[in-house]
Amino acid sequence: MSTETELQVAVKTSAKKDSRKKGQDRSEATLIKRFKGEGVRYKAKLIGIDEVSAARGDKLCQDSMMKLKGVVAGARSKGEHKQKIFLTISFGGIKIFDEKTGALQHHHAVHEISYIAKDITDHRAFGYVCGKEGNHRFVAIKTAQAAEPVILDLRDLFQL
Repeated sequence: MSTETELQVAVKTSAKKDSRKKGQDRSEATLIKRFKGEGVRYKAKLIGIDEVSAARGDKLCQDSMMKLKGVVAGARSKGEHKQKIFLTISFGGIKIFDEKTGALQHHHAVHEISYIAKDITDHRAFGYVCGKEGNHRFVAIKTAQAAEPVILDLRDLFQL
């Protein structure tokens, strides 16, 4: 019996080490450290920003995403590209920096963000609705990797 118990302890210990390696530790203390200061930075491209009529809604976000992607497709046919950005998520909110110049392009405080939506047609794209009452904007972003970690970080930030 003691061998079986030792084996279970060893498996649990290695599982904990694996979860730390992959960044899966989502304890409150770890998340606070993660979002302090500059926060977490992701490489991405700005699809676009669109004025929207409401603060939330999946259909509203998907419609806006498709509209912005259509605008980008038209621009691409003229030889234009999406703006390369760095997206930072911290207690200060979401900041969008131009990749080339490092200049701050947009800053949306946490309390201004009312809805986050994942693009159902592209696993690397997501967007969020921000702004004050009567003046809402949908910001569409395409990440360099899958958008899921960014969405999870935003969810964790709102839960702190």
